[in-house]
Amino acid sequence: MGKSMKYRYVVDYKEDKVLRESFNTLAIKTFDINFNSWYEKGLWGDQYIPYSLVDHNKVIANISVNLMRFQQDGIAKNYIQLGTVMTDEAYRGQGLSRFLMEQILVEYKDKVDGIYLFGNDSVLEFYPKFGFKPAKEYQYSKKVCTKGNMKTAQKVDMSECSNWEKLFTASKTAELNGRLAMSNQGLLGFWITGYKKNSIYYMPEQKAYVIADIENEVLTLHEIFAGQRLALDEVITAFGSGIKEVILGFTPYEIGGYTIKPYHEEDCTLFIIGDNLKIVEEQKLMFPTVSHA
Repeated sequence: MGKSMKYRYVVDYKEDKVLRESFNTLAIKTFDINFNSWYEKGLWGDQYIPYSLVDHNKVIANISVNLMRFQQDGIAKNYIQLGTVMTDEAYRGQGLSRFLMEQILVEYKDKVDGIYLFGNDSVLEFYPKFGFKPAKEYQYSKKVCTKGNMKTAQKVDMSECSNWEKLFTASKTAELNGRLAMSNQGLLGFWITGYKKNSIYYMPEQKAYVIADIENEVLTLHEIFAGQRLALDEVITAFGSGIKEVILGFTPYEIGGYTIKPYHEEDCTLFIIGDNLKIVEEQKLMFPTVSHA
């Protein structure tokens, strides 16, 4: 363990209140992310596993493993996505992230179909040291004419526990609407009760939930949960007139009429390990925006 021998190595400790709160404190300080509400709602399940180093019950470094089950063109794939990579400022320069990464790769590399992460631009030279390779994603968009469309999509109040429970239920039986579809209830819960809690809509006639953002006449569709595969134009129509462009946060099955462009989020680069994940770039796919951990 080298220099990290003086620290305690801990894994999957969400039920340890002291360590969980210390982890949360470091996450707030590093990323301004608060995991408390997510935990208290019972959404922090077994698919999010922190791997940490601890100094006197203080979490000082962490890399979290997200167990990601995907349907990739209908074929089940088990990936892990690494996230919440952080080291307390007072403990940097000791190789703590390197130690954690080595432990995780030893444990998972031969047990999953691939490993990926989204790295900050400031650490792009760090991940290739462990075998990660940068890869491209591709996003789909198109111009639309929605004049005369009647808005039928209704905004959902996600502060009501019963509403996000209904969305969860719908997501479990939903027909896949994207070529790379996630199955991770905990991560979905993180988005719909957190960053996207004001972006949830319901289409009554189709009994469908949609995660979407509207800004400056641009509709961004992040995810669709319905008992049947919906035509995307039907979903777009439900958001009424005034929409001039649609951007997809997932890869559609039908790409006619869509413009395809390399997708690069600011300060965020996709890194992969494993031949299975090469298909993302080769077949011009993207990880759903609400699958990012």
